Parts: sequence; structure tokens; C-alpha cells
Amino acid sequence: MSSINSKNSRTVPRKKLTLSEDFSQVSVDQENLPKVPAKSNFSIHSRSTNPCREYISASRRDYYKITLMTQGGGIMTLGQRTYVIKAPAIVFINPLEPKLWEPKGEQDGYYCRFTENLFEMQRHSRDELMHHPLFQVGANPVINLTEQQTAYMLQLFGHLLKESKDCNPYRQEAILIYLQLLLLEAKRVAAPQIVPQRSLTTAQLLAERFTDTLERQFPITSEQEQIHLKTASDFALTLNVHPNHLNATVKRVTGRTTSEHIRQRILLEARLLLMHTDWPISAIAHSLGFEEPANFSHFFKSQTGHTPHTFRML
Repeated sequence: MSSINSKNSRTVPRKKLTLSEDFSQVSVDQENLPKVPAKSNFSIHSRSTNPCREYISASRRDYYKITLMTQGGGIMTLGQRTYVIKAPAIVFINPLEPKLWEPKGEQDGYYCRFTENLFEMQRHSRDELMHHPLFQVGANPVINLTEQQTAYMLQLFGHLLKESKDCNPYRQEAILIYLQLLLLEAKRVAAPQIVPQRSLTTAQLLAERFTDTLERQFPITSEQEQIHLKTASDFALTLNVHPNHLNATVKRVTGRTTSEHIRQRILLEARLLLMHTDWPISAIAHSLGFEEPANFSHFFKSQTGHTPHTFRML
């Protein structure tokens, strides 16, 4: 059985990043950034003919992803946790956590992406998806497989690939059935390591509502978009709580104040927009809620040591 290690002391050069660290030092393969399934709510690909190369996905995504690795492996950072993965294994990626991937060796297997809308006609199945233990934030998303388990997973992915290519009647219903079987089998395999989730406290629920509300403002996809919640008071008003109570709660649960969360998320989005768009700096400043470009430049330099212009040229 292959090993999966949650990395604590070991250092991986340039790759151990968090939302508050310097994404500017990591090269991103633009052509292989993850995309939402085209023209439908489901897509499936071979890892050998359509590999997932090294990339960072630092923003919230709209889809779930399941990867079956039958050859190769790599180093994956999901949220604040890093995993060293070696085939055979199956990996579950939720839409909420930033992801960093560094492949190692020749890759083979499959991966599929799907959205919640795939389950829109089956409310019960949609609820099961959202509460699936392997898709929860903070859960261990990597499951080692035996030969027998890998063979069965390959059969399910083979059926999904066949149905995705065919135009037969009830195609979507068939995809749903095989996908549900895949989710069920993964839950069975992972059962010994799944820790029952404790009910969240009132403080944890409020902190989660805050971070979710903050993240829903991103990613910014056009120059016309602008975030509307920019201060702790803005979020407190939206969440119908006093700013002092919100700040104290978020600080107690996460270790950072609401203002620190807001500042670091805006800074991350600024870096991504400077790296991956050719928008004028004034447009980026406006999108991020700064009334004047000079204010944005001062903010960015105070956080990074670079002006937006020099950062873009690095």
C-alpha cells in the first residue's frame, strides 16, 4: 500500500504556500489551469493524454473533482495541508480550498469534474454530495487503494468515460448512477480513517459564515466587478452582528482578526490579477474596492515591498 504523509517538518522548495504567502514565486501553467466542465455539468479526462500539470488554484472554484491515480503521484497542498501522494490512490478536491499541485513521474489514471447542478433533479443526492465526508473542508482527501479497489474504481471511471462520450438516451442519469457508485465506494474504502464530525459551536458557525461570505466575493473575473464588503463593519452588518463581537469571535476561532482576513484575501486577489491579467492597475484597484489607484499602490507596497507595477514585471 502506498504512503501518504501530512508534511510537517519536511520542506518542499518554493511550494509550501498559504493564502498569505508569496504566490509570485511560483510559475503557473496558464493553459492547464482547471476549468469548469464545458457545455455541461460533468467532464472526464485521462491523466495520461490530458495531464494535470503544475499549477496553483488560489480562488474558489465552482466544481468538485475526483482523481484516480494509477501511475505517478505528486505533492498536493489543499488549504493549509500538504500531502505526498503515490499511486494507486484516489483524491477528492472540494470547491472551497486553494490547491497547489506538483506532479512527480509519469502520470496515468482518470479525473472527473462536476458541479452541484448535475444533481439538481435529485435533491437528496445533492445533499449527500455536499455532506460527503471526503469533500469536507479539513478532511483527508487522499485515499490509498489496494489492487482490487483500484480495479473496481477503474471500472467505474471507464463507465463514466463511455457515458460521457455517448449520446444515448438517459445519458445523464447513467452518469449520475456511476458517479454515486464511485462516491459510495470511496466512502466505504475511507471509512476506517473518517473521524465523525463534531457539531460546530456557535462561535465556529459565525466564523465559518464570515469566511464564506468573504470568499464569495472572489474570484473577480471582469474589470466591471467590484467587491462591496471591504471592512469588518461591512461584514458585521451583513451578518447581523456587532463588529466587536464578530472580530472577537473570528480571532478566537481562527487566530486572525476579521481585518487581517480581509486584507490577506484582497492581497491574494491583487497578486493573482496582476499576474494573470493585463488589466490596468487602476481597474484592479477599483475592483478591489480602492477609491484611488494611489491608495491601492500604497496598500500593496506596504504588504509586499513592491509597487503593483514592479510586482507585475517580476
